[in-house]
Amino acid sequence: MSGTAKPPLPLSSRVLGALLASSFIVALGYGIVLPVLPTMVERLAGSADPTFAARHIGFLTAAYVAAPLAVAFLWGRVSDLIGRRPVLVVGLIGFAVTLAASALAPNLLLLYVGRILNGGFAAAVVPTALAFIADTEGDDDRRARTFGWVSMASIAGFLLGPMLGGLAAGWAFDSGKAVPLLQAAPFLLASGLALAAAGGVRLILPGGRVTGQPVDTKNRKTSTFVPGEIRLLALASVAAAGLGAFEVGLTLRNDELAMSPAELGFTFATCSVVMFVVQGLVFSPLVKPAATKVLVAPAFLVMAIGLAVIPSITAFSEMLFAVSVVAASAGVISPLLAFWVSRITARSQGVELGIQAAAVSLGLSVGSAGAGLLFGFNGLQGAGFLTAALVMALAATASLKLPRLIAPVTADPRTVPAGRIPE
Repeated sequence: MSGTAKPPLPLSSRVLGALLASSFIVALGYGIVLPVLPTMVERLAGSADPTFAARHIGFLTAAYVAAPLAVAFLWGRVSDLIGRRPVLVVGLIGFAVTLAASALAPNLLLLYVGRILNGGFAAAVVPTALAFIADTEGDDDRRARTFGWVSMASIAGFLLGPMLGGLAAGWAFDSGKAVPLLQAAPFLLASGLALAAAGGVRLILPGGRVTGQPVDTKNRKTSTFVPGEIRLLALASVAAAGLGAFEVGLTLRNDELAMSPAELGFTFATCSVVMFVVQGLVFSPLVKPAATKVLVAPAFLVMAIGLAVIPSITAFSEMLFAVSVVAASAGVISPLLAFWVSRITARSQGVELGIQAAAVSLGLSVGSAGAGLLFGFNGLQGAGFLTAALVMALAATASLKLPRLIAPVTADPRTVPAGRIPE
């Protein structure tokens, strides 16, 4: 391949819409499940023991988010070889089928299988969408804002998902094995939307490989980590662990706070709204991409504070405030780290964003499972939140060096050495 890349392809509104819709639907499908899990576990296991339920809720969430750890890199590599479109189509179809299967699972074993497969296919969607954007958007301002839009689309999906799931959980489960149609309806709706998105991607996105690469490919070393890359990947994993612990811990605390499934769904919806607003500000034209690298450390610190106060909260209104604090910080950290990883890498975008997805999956699975295990022991209900808070505080310290590790140079990513960032 020549060292001079072709000019980036224009990212049309139709293509962008298809990518945003795909990200939205995957997040919708994930969010629907969270408020329903406690009731599903109780029904399928035939046990109301809170310790038993807590462990399975943590492990079921971890099963979904851990699946990309095994396949995200593979999806990224395949998308580099055959193109982004077919990987997105297969991912969306697989996500639709396995989501419907999870909703209709007759026992815990098949529910675990469904969640693992669902997470594995989900891993093909957002990283591939981001890789397509990184391929086609050569300007840093546009790329950063587009990354932000994808993240905001995911947040919007997560906003609607728990609300639908909360409504579904509010409907009484019958005593039999069959899941009533009304309870499965939100899952099947998300599944149908995923199939529709697959059709849209197939029709709208260009086929084959994208040739306009944002980095110099002449001397590309696919096995080499550039300065700051490992730290960025580690921080992405740590942030995901905190978010996983937060999501599972919040789900498990709903009984203590006497929250109904609908209130739990509203809590997650509040989380999503705050993340949406914060990301809209961070990725607006008012904030230059080069300036965002200084925001990571303060965001980790704020997230640590929010997680630390959650165990002491007893009122629903106070919980909404703490959730907003955690959500605001997470809304800053995750998309910024994704942007900077894509910006500094010397690898192909599919492989690199697959690696990042695997790192995030590792963090989410550890955080989710850890929260479930810690919550299940008497006297340790707050240990999951406090442990996550401590880790976030350490991550804030580690993030202080990012501005120096990410060196500023010229604005054209096709003409600078890998790992150098435009100011």
